[in-house]
Amino acid sequence: MTFDSEELSVKLYNTEKQEARIVDLKEYVIGAVASSMPPEFPKEALKAQAICCRTLVVKRMGIFGGSGCKRQPGFDVCTDSIHCQGFMDIDERQKIWANRYEEFAQKIQAAEEETSETIMVYNSNPIEAVYHEACGGCTEDSENVWGNKVSYLRRVECIYCKDSPYWNNIKSFSIRELKRRLAINFDDNLTDKKEIPGLLSGVESTTSGRIKKIRIGDMVFDGEDVRSLLGFSSTRFTWKVSGVSFQVMGLGNGLGLCQYGARGMALLGFPVDEILKFYFTGVELKQMDKPTHSKPLIGKTIVLDPGHGGDSGSSGPMGLSEGYVNLEIARAVAEGIIQCGGKVILTRDKNEFVSLAERVRISNENRPDITISIQQNIFADEQMGGTESFYYPGDIEGKKISEHIHRELLAVLMLKDLGVKQADLFVLRETNNPSVMINVAFLSNPEEERFLSEPEFRQKAAKAIINGIEAYYHD
Repeated sequence: MTFDSEELSVKLYNTEKQEARIVDLKEYVIGAVASSMPPEFPKEALKAQAICCRTLVVKRMGIFGGSGCKRQPGFDVCTDSIHCQGFMDIDERQKIWANRYEEFAQKIQAAEEETSETIMVYNSNPIEAVYHEACGGCTEDSENVWGNKVSYLRRVECIYCKDSPYWNNIKSFSIRELKRRLAINFDDNLTDKKEIPGLLSGVESTTSGRIKKIRIGDMVFDGEDVRSLLGFSSTRFTWKVSGVSFQVMGLGNGLGLCQYGARGMALLGFPVDEILKFYFTGVELKQMDKPTHSKPLIGKTIVLDPGHGGDSGSSGPMGLSEGYVNLEIARAVAEGIIQCGGKVILTRDKNEFVSLAERVRISNENRPDITISIQQNIFADEQMGGTESFYYPGDIEGKKISEHIHRELLAVLMLKDLGVKQADLFVLRETNNPSVMINVAFLSNPEEERFLSEPEFRQKAAKAIINGIEAYYHD
């Protein structure tokens, strides 16, 4: 079901003027495109930018169940281009565009109208449709910028921004200036033009060629710190010793849409859908659905993994099968998620053995929003008991999901709090989406085994997991 986008309003906070505004969605998209892409760019590139801007704000808008601007509570987005995205109002456009205002205004309005109500989705959900000026030959994987893996933000080789002013720039520094800017200790009397031993070493880079870590002189820097301190346009740089000259490629963090790449593709005749699907892996373009206020799980796809299964697996002192308990809780969680409008994939729907690798494959092939592995703990000491949750190190969203679910489980089950922890576990490491493992209780503890044998207890655990997922999407 679609609707008139002009009926929707964006709660906008102007960070520069420190004032609130209510803007029609259509006008917001026009102002966001004007702020983010040169109006001289060809139509298909501007259309791609319009869809990105619309998708970003729809993902955040409270009326669609979004979390809003976390820096400015109560607002959908702010005008900080680093935190949310930029916005240029009519007065600013008239001032900056001057005698070309009418020409540029018509181009951007046409881009908005020709993509009206269109957004990018992954598993039917609006994506983080991020963009940057120029990738310099290769976009970036999300985990190398944000720390967590996002299925649609995968590295792609890009030659389409080679005509941009940011494709390849040289910045040179004397040893003395490099010392001053980076606050390092190094002999600035070295004059050998071919080699300065030990000046730059210990390089760690991403597969797209962006610097993650580098040792300069006596200090180790993150690539982003070097970019900031030396005024580079990106972390995709190389160097040669002549003084010290850096070759910097691209502008921005390399995530998502390469704007100059979109320009290059548009000039070659690529339509907007092919441009966007080139830079965002596995996405689809669709019309916005009618907003929902109170059901954050509508449109979400969740994989539930009830462990390996099978009667030959672990069991408690009274003989209660771990595979059976995990499946019963997972089925109850699945039923609740479906009632809330979500889609569920179970890695197994019978109490039979399914290998760990196969369960991970099922998750990755279905490209869910999150994966939740439901387990019970087994320990030699029968007195050991409680609830614990795990996420993969660096998985920021996994950590948030774990914390929300863990909090709900503790409140309902009232077992010992064993904490939310990082863990390098196969099921967490190999899934291509935010994932968590929940150890509901200790099957090896006789009292907790008795709890787990009771359908009411399992239903309480399932409800707590559902509440935790909803709380995560409301956060």
